[in-house]
Amino acid sequence: MEAPTAGSVILAGVLLKLGTYGFLRFNLALFPDAALYFAPLMATLAVIGIVYGAIVSYPQRDVKKLVAYSSVSHLGFVMLGLFALNTQGIQGAVLQW
Repeated sequence: MEAPTAGSVILAGVLLKLGTYGFLRFNLALFPDAALYFAPLMATLAVIGIVYGAIVSYPQRDVKKLVAYSSVSHLGFVMLGLFALNTQGIQGAVLQW
């Protein structure tokens, strides 16, 4: 059984927002030294996610798959902003959310 498209879009949006909020609220606040240490790795993974999501979503004809892959790409931009670890990057990530 498949979920309706509207339900899939809402679930994708809510779950991505909730996970990113938890990451921002807890991980960066509780482990600032680890965030500094892993920032280059996380930024690299974010860029890979942006490029991968864009490339894979381009030929999609199914709306659910298009939303899923474009959400991966969008979340890559948010993570890239978070791991810039400066005020502008975090504010931009929160606005993009």
